[in-house]
Amino acid sequence: MPRQLVKRIDAQTRRQGASRSDFVRQAVSKQLAVLEQWEQLTGKARSQYAGKQLSESEVAGLVSKQRTT
Repeated sequence: MPRQLVKRIDAQTRRQGASRSDFVRQAVSKQLAVLEQWEQLTGKARSQYAGKQLSESEVAGLVSKQRTT
């Protein structure tokens, strides 16, 4: 990892009273959850859409629909 990134992580862990390992574990877990949620959402959208390209309003509608389910 770049030295500057490690310094930022260490500064944050000191403020939180956590270990670097715990911080990285939490960050990776959160990022994986976001990516998995995105894959699920886009997979559903792809299976429900027959057109070539989604408009912004269609994307917003799909996201809104997913959030309510």
